[in-house]
Amino acid sequence: MSTLLPSSAPAGAVLRVNVLEQCQLDCGYCRPGTATPTANQERLSSEHYARLARALQGLVRKVRFTGGEPLLRPDFVEVVSAFRAGLPGVALALTTNGARLLPKLDALVDAGLDSATVHVDSLRPDRYRALMGGGDLFAALEAALEAKAALSCVKLNVVVQRGLNEDELGDFLGWSARTGIEVRFIELMNTGSARDFTRAHFFSREEMLSMLAVHGAVDTLPRRHPGDPATLHAVAGVTFGIISSDSTPFCGACDRLRLSPGGELRGCMYERAGAPLGPLLRAHAPLADLRRLLTFACSQKRSYHPSREGDPAPFSMAQRGG
Repeated sequence: MSTLLPSSAPAGAVLRVNVLEQCQLDCGYCRPGTATPTANQERLSSEHYARLARALQGLVRKVRFTGGEPLLRPDFVEVVSAFRAGLPGVALALTTNGARLLPKLDALVDAGLDSATVHVDSLRPDRYRALMGGGDLFAALEAALEAKAALSCVKLNVVVQRGLNEDELGDFLGWSARTGIEVRFIELMNTGSARDFTRAHFFSREEMLSMLAVHGAVDTLPRRHPGDPATLHAVAGVTFGIISSDSTPFCGACDRLRLSPGGELRGCMYERAGAPLGPLLRAHAPLADLRRLLTFACSQKRSYHPSREGDPAPFSMAQRGG
C-alpha cells in the first residue's frame, strides 16, 4: 500500500535539487557513468531556479543541492545565490564529495549556503580511492574541516559496504570525536542499476549498531526533525546517524521532493516519472501556475519504495540526486 505524505508536510518539505548527473568519481553503488546525463542546454539555469525559488515560498523548509557532484557545475554559486534571494529564510545545504569544495567555500558562504555534507567511504587513502573510483581522501577531509569553521553545520556521509569498509565504523566514530563533525552511516539502496553489488555488500542498520556496541552502550536519540532520514544514536558521548532506507523504510514521515536537472519533480526517489516542472519554467509561466503544480505535487506525494511497490525500474543514484 502506498503512503501519502502527512497533510502538514507541504509547509515543511525538503527539496532536493539535482543540478547535474555527472561526477568525477565512480562509486560501485552509484555509477554515474551508467546514466545518460541531461544535456547542458536542457538543464535548468540559475534564472529558472530564481523563479522556482519565488514560487516555493512557504512550501519548503530546506533545499539540498545534490548530483552527481554539484560543484562540477560552473554556475553552481549562482544557483545557490538564486535560491537564497528567493527563499531568504530557508536552509540551503550541499551534498558533495568535497574535491572542489575548498576553492569555492568562501564564494558559497557569500552566496548563502548554510551547511554541507561531505561523502567519504573510507579513512584509508588506498581504500578510499578503490571504493570511490578515485579522489583524494585528505583533500575531502580538509574541505570538511574548513567548511565546519565557515558553515552552520557539516556532516560526513559513509555508505557502509560489507567486506569493503564495515571494519572502519569505529574509526569514523573516533574521527568524529576528534573533529566534532557528525558521521552518518548509510545502508546500500537497491536502485536496480547496481543490483549484484548491493546484494553482495549490503550491511544492515542492526549489524552496524551491533558492531558499534563494542565501543560502549548505544543510546538511541530522537530525530531532530520528524522527516529526517537518519535515526540518531550515541556511543561514549559521540552522536552519529544511520540512514536505513532498505531495512527500516521511513516512508510515512518522508517530506522529500526531488527535482531533476531537467525539471522533473518527484515525490519519491523510486517514482518512475515526475511532474513536468521544467517546461513551465522554460515557458516563463506565471508564478501562480508554478505554485499550483508545486502544491499539487506536495499533496500527492506517496511512497514507491520497493517494500511497497515491488522492484523499481533501474536507475542510477546520480539520476535521482542520491
